[in-house]
Amino acid sequence: MTNPFVTTFGIEPQNYIRRNEESEKIISEFSSESPSNYVYIITGLRGSGKTVLMSAIANHFMDEKDWIVVDPGPKDNILENVASEIFETGKMKHLFLKGEFSFSFHGLTFSIEGNEPVSSVNTLLKKMLQIIKKRGKRVLITIDEVDNSPQMKHFIQAYQSLIRLGYPVMLLMTGLYANVSKLQEDKSLTFLYRAPKIRLESLNIAAIASSYREYLGVAFEQSVSLAQMTKGYAYAYQVLGYLLYPSTSKEVDEKILREYDQYLADYVYDKLYSELSQTEQIIVCAFEGNGPMKLANLSEKSGIEVKKLSVYRDRLIKKGVLFSPAYGFMEFTLPRFYEYLAIKR
Repeated sequence: MTNPFVTTFGIEPQNYIRRNEESEKIISEFSSESPSNYVYIITGLRGSGKTVLMSAIANHFMDEKDWIVVDPGPKDNILENVASEIFETGKMKHLFLKGEFSFSFHGLTFSIEGNEPVSSVNTLLKKMLQIIKKRGKRVLITIDEVDNSPQMKHFIQAYQSLIRLGYPVMLLMTGLYANVSKLQEDKSLTFLYRAPKIRLESLNIAAIASSYREYLGVAFEQSVSLAQMTKGYAYAYQVLGYLLYPSTSKEVDEKILREYDQYLADYVYDKLYSELSQTEQIIVCAFEGNGPMKLANLSEKSGIEVKKLSVYRDRLIKKGVLFSPAYGFMEFTLPRFYEYLAIKR
C-alpha cells in the first residue's frame, strides 16, 4: 500500500489530524451574516500545518454555492491575480460574458456595466464585486506565507479599501510569526494589526497515538511512546510515521532515529536556528535537555539576567520554539531539538 504519511509541506495527508476548533472558528465567523472579522491570520512554525489548515477551510467554502475562493499567491500583481481568478471561476464567469463587462485583461476580453472606461485593476475589481454582492455571493482570498514585501503592502491597502466600501471579501492568510509581525507593524496597515491571529499549537498526543495504531498497526503502549517522540509537532508526526511505515518491526532503531533527526534538521531546524537572533541562539543553546528547565537556571546558564531573558522568552514562545509547562519553567516545543543543538553549543 502507498505510504499514508507525507513529508512534503502543504499537502493534506491521508491521516490528517483535523484542527476542528480553529477551522470551525474561522468558518463560523466568515459565514456569519454580519462578520465581526473579515481577516484571519494563521501563524506557526514551519511544518505546524498552517497551509493544510488554510486549504481545508478553503475547500469547505469551495463546496458552498454562494462562495468564490481565489488563491492569487503572495508575489507580484496580487490584485490582478485576484480579478483574473474571480473571472475564471466557473461560478461567476457566465455573469461576465453576458455584456455586463467589457475589458481587456490578461488576454481576456469581457464587458462591464455602463460606458465608463476602466483604467485600473482596482476599479475593475470593484465593479466585479458589485455584481458578486448584488447576487448574494461572497469571496474568500487565501494567501500562503505572507511577507513584508511592497506587493503585499499594496494588496493589503487595496483590500482595506474593499471592505471599507462594504464588499463581501474575506481574507485568510498564513505566515511565520516574524513575517506577520513585520507586516502588522507597518504604520500604513494599522487595520491589519487588529486582525485576529490563530497560532497553531501542538497536535493532541492521544490523536497522534490513535493514528499510529490505525496506520502502523502498533499496540497502545508503543503508539503512545511514538506519539510522545513527536511532542505533537505536525511535521515530526508525519516524518516518524513515514519512516516507520515500511518497517516490519515498527521500532525506532538507530537508523530510523538518524533519519528522523536528519529530516527535522534539513527541512526545519537549520532554517529555524538561522532565523533566531544571536541572543535567542544563546538562550536555546543554554538548555540542559528537552525537558522543562527553570527560568532562573536558564538565566544563570545563558548569562542573561531574568528580566531581559523574559522578553526573549516571550518572543521564542510566539515563534513556536518554547512553551511554559508550569510557572517559572520553559521547555522546547520541538522534538529532539536539544540533540540538534549539540553541534551549536
